[in-house]
Amino acid sequence: MKIIHKDLKHGKIKLALETLDDLWHLQHLICPSDIITAVTWRREQEMSDKIRPERMEKRPITISIQAENIEFHKHSNRLRVLGKILEGPDVGKHHSFSFEPGSVLTITKEWNPEDLRRIQEAVRASNRPRVLLVALDDSTADLAVVRQYGLDEIGTISRPRSGKRYLVEYEADEKKFFHRLADAIKDVTSKENIKTTIVAGPGFTKDNFTSFLRDNFPDLSKTIRLGDASSGGSAGLYEIVRRGLVELVSKEDRLSLETSLMDRLMGEITKEGLATYGKNEVERAVAAGAVERLLVADELLRSNREDISKILENARKTRSEVIVISTEHDAGKQLTALGGIAAFLRFKL
Repeated sequence: MKIIHKDLKHGKIKLALETLDDLWHLQHLICPSDIITAVTWRREQEMSDKIRPERMEKRPITISIQAENIEFHKHSNRLRVLGKILEGPDVGKHHSFSFEPGSVLTITKEWNPEDLRRIQEAVRASNRPRVLLVALDDSTADLAVVRQYGLDEIGTISRPRSGKRYLVEYEADEKKFFHRLADAIKDVTSKENIKTTIVAGPGFTKDNFTSFLRDNFPDLSKTIRLGDASSGGSAGLYEIVRRGLVELVSKEDRLSLETSLMDRLMGEITKEGLATYGKNEVERAVAAGAVERLLVADELLRSNREDISKILENARKTRSEVIVISTEHDAGKQLTALGGIAAFLRFKL
Protein backbone atom coordinates (compact mmCIF):
# COMPACT_ATOMS: atom_id res chain seq x y z
CA MET A 1 0.00 0.00 0.00
CA LYS A 2 1.14 3.52 -0.79
CA ILE A 3 -0.13 6.83 0.54
CA ILE A 4 -0.53 9.14 -2.45
CA HIS A 5 -2.03 12.09 -0.56
CA LYS A 6 -3.02 12.77 3.04
CA ASP A 7 -5.16 15.70 4.25
CA LEU A 8 -6.31 14.88 7.77
CA LYS A 9 -7.69 18.39 8.19
CA HIS A 10 -10.40 17.45 5.71
CA GLY A 11 -10.34 13.74 6.58
CA LYS A 12 -9.01 12.60 3.19
CA ILE A 13 -6.40 9.94 2.48
CA LYS A 14 -5.69 8.74 -1.05
CA LEU A 15 -4.28 5.22 -1.27
CA ALA A 16 -2.77 2.97 -3.95
CA LEU A 17 -3.39 -0.74 -3.40
CA GLU A 18 -0.55 -3.09 -4.24
CA THR A 19 -1.28 -6.53 -2.79
CA LEU A 20 -4.04 -8.83 -1.55
CA ASP A 21 -2.99 -7.89 1.98
CA ASP A 22 -3.91 -4.29 1.19
CA LEU A 23 -7.45 -5.37 0.36
CA TRP A 24 -7.72 -7.03 3.76
CA HIS A 25 -6.50 -3.87 5.48
CA LEU A 26 -8.94 -1.82 3.42
CA GLN A 27 -11.82 -4.01 4.56
CA HIS A 28 -11.15 -2.93 8.12
CA LEU A 29 -10.43 0.70 7.26
CA ILE A 30 -13.72 1.37 5.48
CA CYS A 31 -16.80 1.67 7.69
CA PRO A 32 -20.44 2.32 6.80
CA SER A 33 -20.99 6.06 6.14
CA ASP A 34 -17.37 6.62 5.02
CA ILE A 35 -17.09 8.41 1.68
CA ILE A 36 -15.18 6.50 -1.01
CA THR A 37 -14.03 8.27 -4.16
CA ALA A 38 -12.58 6.43 -7.15
CA VAL A 39 -12.59 6.29 -10.92
CA THR A 40 -15.04 3.94 -12.59
CA TRP A 41 -15.64 3.23 -16.27
CA ARG A 42 -19.03 3.79 -17.85
CA ARG A 43 -20.32 3.47 -21.36
CA GLU A 44 -22.30 6.52 -22.50
CA GLN A 45 -25.24 6.00 -24.79
CA GLU A 46 -26.40 8.53 -27.29
CA MET A 47 -29.76 8.27 -28.95
CA SER A 48 -29.74 8.71 -32.70
CA ASP A 49 -32.30 8.41 -35.45
CA LYS A 50 -31.77 4.68 -35.30
CA ILE A 51 -34.23 2.45 -33.49
CA ARG A 52 -31.46 1.01 -31.28
CA PRO A 53 -29.05 3.31 -29.43
CA GLU A 54 -25.43 3.19 -30.42
CA ARG A 55 -23.03 1.82 -27.81
CA MET A 56 -20.32 4.31 -27.04
CA GLU A 57 -16.84 3.65 -25.72
CA LYS A 58 -16.34 3.38 -21.98
CA ARG A 59 -15.00 6.54 -20.34
CA PRO A 60 -13.46 7.17 -16.92
CA ILE A 61 -15.79 8.92 -14.46
CA THR A 62 -14.96 9.93 -10.88
CA ILE A 63 -17.70 8.96 -8.42
CA SER A 64 -18.05 9.38 -4.66
CA ILE A 65 -20.26 6.98 -2.70
CA GLN A 66 -21.25 6.70 0.95
CA ALA A 67 -20.27 3.16 1.94
CA GLU A 68 -23.03 0.83 3.09
CA ASN A 69 -21.63 -2.65 2.58
CA ILE A 70 -18.02 -3.92 2.39
CA GLU A 71 -17.15 -7.43 1.23
CA PHE A 72 -13.66 -8.93 0.99
CA HIS A 73 -13.30 -11.85 -1.45
CA LYS A 74 -9.74 -13.04 -0.89
CA HIS A 75 -10.01 -15.94 -3.35
CA SER A 76 -10.99 -13.62 -6.20
CA ASN A 77 -8.55 -10.88 -5.12
CA ARG A 78 -11.29 -8.24 -4.89
CA LEU A 79 -12.90 -5.95 -2.33
CA ARG A 80 -16.43 -4.78 -3.13
CA VAL A 81 -17.82 -1.57 -1.63
CA LEU A 82 -21.48 -0.73 -2.22
CA GLY A 83 -23.17 2.59 -1.43
CA LYS A 84 -25.25 5.51 -2.64
CA ILE A 85 -23.71 7.99 -5.08
CA LEU A 86 -23.03 11.38 -3.47
CA GLU A 87 -21.09 13.00 -6.32
CA GLY A 88 -21.08 12.13 -10.01
CA PRO A 89 -23.71 10.88 -12.44
CA ASP A 90 -26.91 9.34 -11.01
CA VAL A 91 -26.69 10.93 -7.55
CA GLY A 92 -28.83 8.98 -5.09
CA LYS A 93 -28.57 5.68 -6.95
CA HIS A 94 -26.48 2.76 -5.73
CA HIS A 95 -23.07 1.96 -7.15
CA SER A 96 -20.42 -0.61 -6.23
CA PHE A 97 -16.65 -0.28 -6.55
CA SER A 98 -14.63 -3.45 -7.08
CA PHE A 99 -11.10 -2.85 -5.81
CA GLU A 100 -8.10 -5.05 -6.55
CA PRO A 101 -4.31 -4.71 -6.43
CA GLY A 102 -3.49 -1.72 -8.63
CA SER A 103 -6.61 0.24 -7.66
CA VAL A 104 -6.48 3.83 -6.35
CA LEU A 105 -9.11 5.35 -4.07
CA THR A 106 -9.68 8.20 -1.63
CA ILE A 107 -11.30 7.61 1.76
CA THR A 108 -12.94 10.53 3.54
CA LYS A 109 -13.81 9.92 7.18
CA GLU A 110 -12.98 10.84 10.76
CA TRP A 111 -9.71 9.00 11.19
CA ASN A 112 -8.90 7.41 14.53
CA PRO A 113 -5.41 6.39 15.70
CA GLU A 114 -6.07 2.67 15.01
CA ASP A 115 -6.94 3.39 11.40
CA LEU A 116 -3.82 5.49 10.88
CA ARG A 117 -1.71 2.84 12.58
CA ARG A 118 -3.14 0.19 10.28
CA ILE A 119 -2.28 2.25 7.19
CA GLN A 120 1.31 2.71 8.35
CA GLU A 121 1.55 -1.02 9.04
CA ALA A 122 0.30 -1.78 5.52
CA VAL A 123 2.84 0.61 4.05
CA ARG A 124 5.66 -1.04 6.02
CA ALA A 125 4.43 -4.49 5.07
CA SER A 126 4.83 -3.71 1.38
CA ASN A 127 8.60 -3.64 1.96
CA ARG A 128 8.77 -6.96 3.82
CA PRO A 129 9.79 -10.17 2.07
CA ARG A 130 6.94 -12.48 1.06
CA VAL A 131 7.17 -16.08 2.27
CA LEU A 132 5.79 -19.33 0.86
CA LEU A 133 5.38 -22.27 3.25
CA VAL A 134 5.48 -25.92 2.21
CA ALA A 135 4.54 -28.65 4.72
CA LEU A 136 6.01 -31.77 3.15
CA ASP A 137 5.82 -35.45 4.13
CA ASP A 138 6.24 -38.63 2.09
CA SER A 139 2.73 -38.50 0.62
CA THR A 140 1.60 -34.86 0.34
CA ALA A 141 2.83 -31.29 0.07
CA ASP A 142 0.62 -28.44 1.33
CA LEU A 143 1.38 -24.87 0.21
CA ALA A 144 0.40 -21.56 1.80
CA VAL A 145 1.41 -17.92 1.40
CA VAL A 146 1.99 -15.93 4.59
CA ARG A 147 -0.22 -12.88 4.36
CA GLN A 148 -0.96 -10.12 6.85
CA TYR A 149 -4.31 -11.63 7.72
CA GLY A 150 -3.01 -15.19 8.18
CA LEU A 151 -2.11 -18.18 6.06
CA ASP A 152 -3.61 -18.28 2.59
CA GLU A 153 -3.65 -22.05 1.93
CA ILE A 154 -3.20 -22.60 -1.80
CA GLY A 155 -3.68 -26.36 -2.07
CA THR A 156 -2.27 -29.85 -1.74
CA ILE A 157 -0.11 -31.91 -4.08
CA SER A 158 -0.50 -35.65 -3.52
CA ARG A 159 2.00 -38.31 -4.41
CA PRO A 160 0.95 -41.46 -6.30
CA ARG A 161 1.60 -44.60 -4.24
CA SER A 162 3.21 -47.61 -5.85
CA GLY A 163 4.42 -49.14 -2.60
CA LYS A 164 7.98 -49.37 -1.33
CA ARG A 165 8.25 -52.99 -2.43
CA TYR A 166 9.47 -51.95 -5.86
CA LEU A 167 12.30 -49.49 -5.32
CA VAL A 168 12.54 -48.39 -8.96
CA GLU A 169 8.82 -47.50 -9.10
CA TYR A 170 9.02 -45.81 -5.71
CA GLU A 171 11.89 -43.60 -6.80
CA ALA A 172 10.15 -42.80 -10.10
CA ASP A 173 6.99 -41.77 -8.26
CA GLU A 174 9.02 -39.61 -5.89
CA LYS A 175 10.71 -37.87 -8.80
CA LYS A 176 7.33 -37.12 -10.44
CA PHE A 177 6.03 -35.82 -7.11
CA PHE A 178 9.05 -33.55 -6.67
CA HIS A 179 8.71 -32.24 -10.25
CA ARG A 180 5.07 -31.31 -9.64
CA LEU A 181 5.97 -29.63 -6.36
CA ALA A 182 8.85 -27.69 -7.91
CA ASP A 183 6.58 -26.48 -10.72
CA ALA A 184 3.96 -25.39 -8.17
CA ILE A 185 6.54 -23.48 -6.12
CA LYS A 186 7.87 -21.75 -9.24
CA ASP A 187 4.35 -20.78 -10.29
CA VAL A 188 3.36 -19.34 -6.89
CA THR A 189 6.63 -17.52 -6.25
CA SER A 190 6.49 -15.95 -9.70
CA LYS A 191 2.88 -14.76 -9.37
CA GLU A 192 3.30 -13.52 -5.79
CA ASN A 193 6.84 -12.14 -6.19
CA ILE A 194 8.08 -14.37 -3.35
CA LYS A 195 11.80 -14.54 -2.67
CA THR A 196 11.92 -17.27 0.00
CA THR A 197 10.19 -20.62 0.49
CA ILE A 198 10.30 -22.53 3.77
CA VAL A 199 10.02 -26.31 3.38
CA ALA A 200 9.42 -28.27 6.59
CA GLY A 201 8.06 -31.64 7.63
CA PRO A 202 8.85 -34.95 9.31
CA GLY A 203 11.43 -37.48 8.12
CA PHE A 204 13.86 -37.17 5.25
CA THR A 205 11.48 -36.25 2.41
CA LYS A 206 12.30 -32.56 2.72
CA ASP A 207 16.02 -33.34 2.47
CA ASN A 208 15.46 -35.54 -0.59
CA PHE A 209 13.46 -32.72 -2.16
CA THR A 210 16.21 -30.15 -1.64
CA SER A 211 18.73 -32.56 -3.16
CA PHE A 212 16.40 -33.00 -6.12
CA LEU A 213 16.17 -29.21 -6.52
CA ARG A 214 19.93 -28.76 -6.42
CA ASP A 215 20.29 -31.26 -9.28
CA ASN A 216 17.33 -30.16 -11.39
CA PHE A 217 16.36 -26.61 -10.37
CA PRO A 218 19.54 -25.00 -9.00
CA ASP A 219 18.16 -21.44 -9.11
CA LEU A 220 15.02 -22.46 -7.23
CA SER A 221 17.04 -24.39 -4.65
CA LYS A 222 18.78 -21.15 -3.63
CA THR A 223 15.45 -19.73 -2.43
CA ILE A 224 14.59 -22.74 -0.22
CA ARG A 225 15.07 -22.78 3.55
CA LEU A 226 14.58 -26.01 5.48
CA GLY A 227 12.82 -26.36 8.81
CA ASP A 228 11.39 -29.03 11.08
CA ALA A 229 7.72 -29.91 11.58
CA SER A 230 6.21 -32.99 13.16
CA SER A 231 3.54 -33.38 10.48
CA GLY A 232 2.49 -32.37 7.01
CA GLY A 233 -0.84 -30.96 5.92
CA SER A 234 -2.54 -27.87 7.27
CA ALA A 235 -1.34 -28.68 10.81
CA GLY A 236 2.23 -28.67 9.52
CA LEU A 237 1.80 -25.24 7.95
CA TYR A 238 0.67 -23.71 11.23
CA GLU A 239 3.43 -25.53 13.09
CA ILE A 240 5.96 -23.79 10.84
CA VAL A 241 4.54 -20.48 12.03
CA ARG A 242 4.45 -21.49 15.71
CA ARG A 243 8.07 -22.62 15.57
CA GLY A 244 9.04 -19.10 14.51
CA LEU A 245 10.54 -20.24 11.21
CA VAL A 246 8.89 -17.38 9.34
CA GLU A 247 10.54 -14.91 11.69
CA LEU A 248 13.91 -16.17 10.52
CA VAL A 249 13.00 -14.82 7.10
CA SER A 250 11.15 -11.71 8.20
CA LYS A 251 11.77 -10.45 11.72
CA GLU A 252 8.72 -8.21 11.51
CA ASP A 253 6.32 -10.89 10.25
CA ARG A 254 2.86 -10.06 11.56
CA LEU A 255 1.45 -13.59 11.66
CA SER A 256 4.32 -14.90 13.75
CA LEU A 257 4.04 -11.89 16.08
CA GLU A 258 0.32 -12.41 16.66
CA THR A 259 0.71 -16.18 17.12
CA SER A 260 3.54 -15.78 19.64
CA LEU A 261 1.57 -13.11 21.53
CA MET A 262 -1.44 -15.41 21.86
CA ASP A 263 0.75 -18.33 22.93
CA ARG A 264 2.27 -16.16 25.63
CA LEU A 265 -1.15 -14.82 26.66
CA MET A 266 -2.60 -18.32 27.03
CA GLY A 267 0.41 -19.28 29.13
CA GLU A 268 -0.14 -16.32 31.46
CA ILE A 269 -3.86 -17.08 31.75
CA THR A 270 -3.22 -20.77 32.47
CA LYS A 271 -0.88 -20.00 35.36
CA GLU A 272 -3.04 -17.07 36.52
CA GLY A 273 -0.20 -14.70 35.81
CA LEU A 274 -0.05 -11.15 34.49
CA ALA A 275 -2.91 -11.29 32.00
CA THR A 276 -6.64 -10.70 31.85
CA TYR A 277 -9.35 -10.98 29.20
CA GLY A 278 -12.93 -9.97 28.45
CA LYS A 279 -14.29 -6.46 27.94
CA ASN A 280 -15.19 -5.71 31.56
CA GLU A 281 -11.97 -7.08 33.04
CA VAL A 282 -9.76 -5.33 30.49
CA GLU A 283 -11.65 -2.06 30.94
CA ARG A 284 -11.09 -2.30 34.70
CA ALA A 285 -7.37 -2.98 34.19
CA VAL A 286 -7.07 -0.03 31.82
CA ALA A 287 -8.75 2.26 34.34
CA ALA A 288 -6.22 1.14 36.96
CA GLY A 289 -3.26 1.81 34.64
CA ALA A 290 -2.29 -1.86 34.85
CA VAL A 291 -2.24 -2.71 31.13
CA GLU A 292 1.16 -3.07 29.49
CA ARG A 293 -0.02 -4.42 26.13
CA LEU A 294 -3.62 -4.68 24.93
CA LEU A 295 -4.77 -7.18 22.27
CA VAL A 296 -8.05 -6.66 20.42
CA ALA A 297 -9.61 -8.78 17.66
CA ASP A 298 -10.17 -6.84 14.46
CA GLU A 299 -13.76 -8.07 14.14
CA LEU A 300 -14.61 -6.84 17.66
CA LEU A 301 -13.13 -3.45 16.85
CA ARG A 302 -15.11 -3.36 13.65
CA SER A 303 -18.47 -4.48 15.10
CA ASN A 304 -18.27 -2.54 18.37
CA ARG A 305 -15.97 0.29 17.32
CA GLU A 306 -17.33 3.07 19.55
CA ASP A 307 -17.14 1.20 22.88
CA ILE A 308 -13.86 -0.58 22.10
CA SER A 309 -12.21 2.57 20.74
CA LYS A 310 -12.82 4.29 24.08
CA ILE A 311 -10.98 1.48 25.87
CA LEU A 312 -8.09 1.66 23.40
CA GLU A 313 -7.84 5.43 23.73
CA ASN A 314 -7.77 5.20 27.52
CA ALA A 315 -5.11 2.51 27.25
CA ARG A 316 -2.89 4.78 25.17
CA LYS A 317 -3.20 7.52 27.77
CA THR A 318 -1.47 5.17 30.23
CA ARG A 319 1.23 4.34 27.64
CA SER A 320 -0.17 0.90 26.87
CA GLU A 321 0.72 -0.69 23.55
CA VAL A 322 -2.33 -1.64 21.48
CA ILE A 323 -2.14 -4.48 18.95
CA VAL A 324 -4.99 -5.46 16.64
CA ILE A 325 -5.12 -9.23 16.01
CA SER A 326 -6.47 -10.68 12.77
CA THR A 327 -9.36 -13.13 13.12
CA GLU A 328 -8.42 -14.77 9.82
CA HIS A 329 -6.03 -17.18 11.57
CA ASP A 330 -5.90 -19.36 14.69
CA ALA A 331 -4.47 -16.68 16.99
CA GLY A 332 -7.39 -14.37 16.22
CA LYS A 333 -9.89 -17.17 16.75
CA GLN A 334 -8.34 -17.85 20.16
CA LEU A 335 -8.71 -14.21 21.10
CA THR A 336 -12.34 -14.18 19.89
CA ALA A 337 -13.05 -17.13 22.20
CA LEU A 338 -11.79 -14.97 25.08
CA GLY A 339 -14.23 -12.18 24.23
CA GLY A 340 -12.13 -10.52 21.53
CA ILE A 341 -10.03 -8.43 23.92
CA ALA A 342 -7.25 -9.27 26.37
CA ALA A 343 -4.25 -7.63 28.00
CA PHE A 344 -0.84 -8.28 29.47
CA LEU A 345 -0.59 -6.58 32.86
CA ARG A 346 2.11 -4.57 34.55
CA PHE A 347 0.91 -5.78 37.91
CA LYS A 348 -1.87 -7.93 39.32
CA LEU A 349 -5.13 -6.30 40.29
